[in-house]
Amino acid sequence: MDDDAPATKVIGFPYARSGLAKTRSKSRNLGLTAMSKAVAPSGTGARGHWCKSCKGIWYSYFGEAECPACGRRG
Repeated sequence: MDDDAPATKVIGFPYARSGLAKTRSKSRNLGLTAMSKAVAPSGTGARGHWCKSCKGIWYSYFGEAECPACGRRG
């Protein structure tokens, strides 16, 4: 085998922090927070955050810590 040849086999990491690997259902899109909607409703460039209670991803431009759907912090 040539040392310059790229590896073609991808090995998935067995543990995921988000919990998505353990569930068979798709994650939900929980949308933007109210403050982020006021700044830019498009959501382009917002960071995604995982909500363990809702099993979904919510987005924010700021360092907010509260899920817009359930209000859970963290």
